Amino acid sequence: MTGTNGGAVRLIRMYAAWVVLVTAVVIAAAVGVSMTAPRVYRSEAIVVVEARVRANTTPVAPDMGTEKELARSGVVVDPAALALATTPGRLLEGLVVGVAPDANVLTFTYTSDDAATAQNRAETLAMAYVAYRNSGAAAGAATTSTQHATLVTDATMPSAPVDRSIWINVGVGLAVGLLLGVGTALIRDRLSDRIRGRADFERVSGTKVLATVPRQRRRRRDGDRPVILRIPESSAAESFRYLRSRLQPHLHGATTILVTSAGRREGRTTTAANLAVGMAQVGLKVALIDADLRDPRLHVVFGDDNSVGLTSVLAGEGTLKQALRGTSVERLRLLAAGPAAGNAGDLLVASRLRPVLDLLRATYDLVILDSGAVLGVSDAITLAGVCDHVLLVGDYRRTTRRYVARAMDELADVVHGNVSGVLLNTPRTAGGLVPSGRPRQAVAKPIPVGSEARPNHDAGLGAAAQTAFGSAAVPVPTVYGSASAAQPAVAGHSPAKPEHPSGADMPPPVGDPPRRLTRRR
Repeated sequence: MTGTNGGAVRLIRMYAAWVVLVTAVVIAAAVGVSMTAPRVYRSEAIVVVEARVRANTTPVAPDMGTEKELARSGVVVDPAALALATTPGRLLEGLVVGVAPDANVLTFTYTSDDAATAQNRAETLAMAYVAYRNSGAAAGAATTSTQHATLVTDATMPSAPVDRSIWINVGVGLAVGLLLGVGTALIRDRLSDRIRGRADFERVSGTKVLATVPRQRRRRRDGDRPVILRIPESSAAESFRYLRSRLQPHLHGATTILVTSAGRREGRTTTAANLAVGMAQVGLKVALIDADLRDPRLHVVFGDDNSVGLTSVLAGEGTLKQALRGTSVERLRLLAAGPAAGNAGDLLVASRLRPVLDLLRATYDLVILDSGAVLGVSDAITLAGVCDHVLLVGDYRRTTRRYVARAMDELADVVHGNVSGVLLNTPRTAGGLVPSGRPRQAVAKPIPVGSEARPNHDAGLGAAAQTAFGSAAVPVPTVYGSASAAQPAVAGHSPAKPEHPSGADMPPPVGDPPRRLTRRR
């Protein structure tokens, strides 16, 4: 079982509830059988078999195995059945003949649902054996018989039914239930169409998986905040930093990235939010767009409202400046989905989207779009056609091969080698990379990059953009909150030191020698 599609640990995690359910059903059935089984009574008669002592002869010890078979044979059962007015077959159903170890003793035990019947039949069978053994017919002549039998204990009337311990049946039910549960889980796993791991996802999608993210338990009080903000030292947060690093070769100037998936609830919004935060933390100016107009979630993740957003801009009911919102992360701005629109599919068309994306490219280093599922709505196909790169997100626990293959077929006409994969909730046994995370004290400050040195972001909007989306350009914050900080250094001159609004000096730039970290004892 350890080699089955990711190992025993994966199988237990995925089918634990199923195994428990099957085991519980079998145990309940065993308890039910114990409770509903008819009561039975048992009576015993004991016979001693010994050698007959005669003059001038040597006593021969009885063979108790032979005597046991003799007690169940027709020479004993037939006369007893005739006396009890029943058939030999029925009489044998409740009879058990036992032999005491190291003793010439036969025990006639009879079990019946009636106490009197059990006593009468045990006594009659024992007497029939004694009568046969002590008669001349046992050896053909009384003078040559070598064995003698004596009934030493008469069958008694049982006063209570046989006590059957329910725990025996429970134990048997537990063992059978576990075997049945694990066996059926193996069968279900073999027949399942779920993605088996990183290599399987790459094979089915025909794309390279840039990163795998391990499962991160979410506490209720944490809400929907990105894990890279909520628990920055966790393995999951570090995995999103891996994704950030693996994406760097795909970023050529201002880049648009679409985050989508084959089906619903596979982690698109989680990936888009954490990737946007991670990119902003290293100094890139990032615009995060919620293009999932049917089920928007990014405004909830960042604690914002959805009163104005992408639908407002596309429908001409608001400007881009009004729709873009600041977040708690420096250099990251959010464009929520906006109010629900009945014609959402008609708004997301290339002719409407391209001017918006071109405007954002002129101002931001990276534009990330969170869209609906490829097999859920047609919006993802339209968005894939106008974006520079596509991230196809899969969930190890939910994504199926059939859905991934179908999604890639749907995207085939609009993407051309610019698709990469991300697989969430992937354990090590399925090819997942589970980083060790990083200490809280070792988290580096974001490093400003090229876009921070742009002298005038408003000028990048252009007259056409101001006409289409409002007279005021989208304000873009600088690293230190001062325009002078964004000015590039001129050869032979030092840039002016930015002033803090309170008059206090700001922390030194990242390029200065870092402060020494102290380890907590």
